[in-house]
Amino acid sequence: MDDQHGATTIYNEKKYSTFRKNELVFNDVNVMIPLKIKGQKTSKQILSDCSGIMKSGLNAILGPTGSGKTTLLDVLAGRKDKSQYSGNVLINGSFQKRDFRLESGFVVQEDIVMGTMTVRENLAFSAALRLPKEFTKEERERRVNQTIQDLGLFRCAETRVGTDETRGVSGGERRRTSIGMELITQPQFLFLDEPTTGLDASTASSVMMLLKRQCEKGRTIIFSIHQPRYSVFKQFDTLTLLSAGEMVYHGDPNNAITYFKDLGYPCETYNNPADHFLDIIAGNEKEQRDAVNLNKNGQEIIAAPSFASQYKTSLIKAETDRSIYPSVEEAKFNQSHSADTAQVTYNSSFLKQLLCVSHRTSINVLRDPRTFASQVFTNIFMGLLIGAIYYNLDLGINTGLVNRSGVFFLVTTNMVFSNMSAVAVFLLERRIFRHESANGYYRCSAFFISKVICDVIPLRLIPILLFSCISYFLVGFQKDVVKFFVFVLTLLLISLAAAAVCLMVSSSVSNIAIANLLVSLPFVLMMIFSGFLNNLSSIPVWLRWIKYISIFKYGFSSLLLNEMEGLTFTNCTSNTPETLPCMTETGYQYLEKVGIETDWQWWNQLALGGITVAFLLLTYVQLRRMKKFS
Repeated sequence: MDDQHGATTIYNEKKYSTFRKNELVFNDVNVMIPLKIKGQKTSKQILSDCSGIMKSGLNAILGPTGSGKTTLLDVLAGRKDKSQYSGNVLINGSFQKRDFRLESGFVVQEDIVMGTMTVRENLAFSAALRLPKEFTKEERERRVNQTIQDLGLFRCAETRVGTDETRGVSGGERRRTSIGMELITQPQFLFLDEPTTGLDASTASSVMMLLKRQCEKGRTIIFSIHQPRYSVFKQFDTLTLLSAGEMVYHGDPNNAITYFKDLGYPCETYNNPADHFLDIIAGNEKEQRDAVNLNKNGQEIIAAPSFASQYKTSLIKAETDRSIYPSVEEAKFNQSHSADTAQVTYNSSFLKQLLCVSHRTSINVLRDPRTFASQVFTNIFMGLLIGAIYYNLDLGINTGLVNRSGVFFLVTTNMVFSNMSAVAVFLLERRIFRHESANGYYRCSAFFISKVICDVIPLRLIPILLFSCISYFLVGFQKDVVKFFVFVLTLLLISLAAAAVCLMVSSSVSNIAIANLLVSLPFVLMMIFSGFLNNLSSIPVWLRWIKYISIFKYGFSSLLLNEMEGLTFTNCTSNTPETLPCMTETGYQYLEKVGIETDWQWWNQLALGGITVAFLLLTYVQLRRMKKFS
């Protein structure tokens, strides 16, 4: 029995040894998305029974807008959750693994590169994080230089890519940089979503020639494209045409002209075949829609057969199915002998990721110092303004006591609202984070910690030190070293707590206007429950709980406690009439009168720290929950 079983195994291995290098097969792919129309739950078919083979070379996916090109590309690249589609995707005779997206390259439609860094620095960043640990520093540099040479980027290698506000490399060079970020690992499968979008005809042709040269190295390049010129079209090795989520052709581009001619749609001599295909597909779609609408209105009409139905009965489709069958059987055999135990792995350690992302964040802050400069200017200006308004406060009950309370509320308010710039921290780099995280550059935790350490804290610490040095001594607070540093520490904690709230909102929404609204509302509520605008003990019990999450309350109380300790206020001066009684009031007596606990100094600091940590944790959770791909 053992010998017989062994013989069967050998036979099966030979039977299914149809391994083809860098071949991607997709079989009966269907995608449905849930919809809600007029309160009723329904669904829409995005892709329907799509099957085909993508081999080494340029594999183009064409179709009118809304035909499902990007959805099919996402499925093939492993960037769509398997619960959202049915069907099989096979890679070299095996079912697509969960970490396939980390082994392949994916270039999105919009160029996602750090604009403040040079072309070489962007490529080096990708090489540092995505090449295996065994690569030495010299080998990584050689890979970067090789990529620059292959992509023809040597003339602009030391030029910054550029941002919306600063000019950098050209559109074609920027696109090639995006491609280079993925080619740095020399993936055998490369996916691109509309690689020629936004480029002029000449630049688009040069990008496609670049991809064609990459195919000569055995790579399988799969991309969606809308309306290529003929010089681009003639470079395709495989053409897939989609119409309303259904395939209308899949195979050799040269045979497509004959195929549609036999259907009664010949291509004119000097017409671009790609334009011709898209025109007749769009016309066929309109004819099908018109027929459906007329039939619904009781006007019977029979439209010409759809291209999708004609393709399903064609010899080309039958030949494709015969080619797919061995790969599917091979995949089933391989699956029965091995399980997909692949886990999402990274080629670099957490520490390496943290160092690389922190280095990039620091470069970005230093080369785009507008936010930092505005923070410094604002704090210097507010420090001088507050110092001028409350210059050298005395110890009078009607002046020094009341004005001290007012200046601390103003300082707290300034510290909170001046940190609303933190709303932009994750909004500005949202696309970069989603793309790089999905492609396996780094862990979410490495990105999050680097932003806090290299972006959030420095932008708060230095401006606060400047503000404190100016305002503290101009106003005339107690000249005590410990009290000064408690003052600085309190302002820093207020700023970090406010920034943490902004970061949480920044990681939760993608619209800057909505983010500002969502941040302003809790800040206003916190201000109401600060203890300055009203006595906290007079607030109704069912609302009183809000004071425990108020940054204003803890910051204002801490500043007052720090300054009021050891002070005595009086209305007696040399100019006070003898008929008026001489009154004195200690700082602690005033605090008890306004409902501030006098023994809560360090509890206020801990509370501010707790709010900071709590909202930073929520920020991290939101970053983890952020949808990285479809």
